[in-house]
Amino acid sequence: LRSSLFSWPGKLRMALDLVLPRGLDPDESLGAFVRRRLGRQALERVAQPLVAGIYTADPDLLSLAATMPRFLELERRERSLILALWRAARRAPAENHEASGARWSLFVTFAEGMEELVRALQSRIPPGAVRLKERVTGVTREGGRWRVATAEGHAAEADAVILACEAHQTARALRYTHPSLALLLEGIPYASSATVTLAWRRADIPHPLDGFGFVVPQTERRPVIACTFSSVKYPGRAPEGSALLRVFLGGAMNEGVLEGDDETLARLARGELAELLGVRVPPLWTRVGRYPRAMPQYQIGHLARVEAIEGCVRELSGLALAGGAYRGVGIADCVRSGEDAATRLLETSTSSRG
Repeated sequence: LRSSLFSWPGKLRMALDLVLPRGLDPDESLGAFVRRRLGRQALERVAQPLVAGIYTADPDLLSLAATMPRFLELERRERSLILALWRAARRAPAENHEASGARWSLFVTFAEGMEELVRALQSRIPPGAVRLKERVTGVTREGGRWRVATAEGHAAEADAVILACEAHQTARALRYTHPSLALLLEGIPYASSATVTLAWRRADIPHPLDGFGFVVPQTERRPVIACTFSSVKYPGRAPEGSALLRVFLGGAMNEGVLEGDDETLARLARGELAELLGVRVPPLWTRVGRYPRAMPQYQIGHLARVEAIEGCVRELSGLALAGGAYRGVGIADCVRSGEDAATRLLETSTSSRG
């Protein structure tokens, strides 16, 4: 009630959640759900910027059942979201909150960055088992075995294949083997984004950086989605006396900003941080990263599409799909997806031999 983020009319509208009935739509968009239960301000000032930061998505297209089913379950079980969250908080065990916010952060990563995970995986793979910089042009079934062909003219045969690519890449590889499956895969949309990472002397940033970053509501019509205070979020990311910030741009609701070249994006990020954080001096270091068609968009109907995809895959012995396009975009989701795919193929192979 004391928050200045919402007006009093906005707060009163949110309070209506206490008396509103349950919804009936089993596959409602996140935007429609939040607007229905908590009102427009809750959507525009909290839900939309948070969803943009996680999924780089348009909340009015994003399937709640595919991305945040817990909220649907809370509504089904408790009817009111506010009551459900209040009761959940009362049931939660008491925690010691005397420590600083940084020590209680939910954000974790590897000490030397995500490359640590890649290196660890690489160390477990036999030499020569991975072919780099070869584009797969087709995955076909020939004589009871799978054949993987590349644009460089190479081919490999195997009893089983796991395709852990983006959905549109998997569609291209299977377009002749199973056209219906390829069409379903191609129908999963993707959003593009970019990051601009900048380093400054800590003394050159007047903002206290008393958090892990910020997200930006679409209603502010700014080109940035969010900014992470990387050296605060993950200690050790910058030398003592320095600060590392990462700005996110693009996403499903603002892909046009990515048409600029790297210098344009870097200049845009510097301008936004000058206005929002008061940083007026040039950065010590800047790096731009681009991620074209990198984030799958779990739009309304996604779960039904995934079930149809899985049905088609069951028709193809020795084939499995894995990755972030289907049932979760996080690292843990992708690891689980890969393990499930391998387990299915091993079980199928064992049963067929038995």
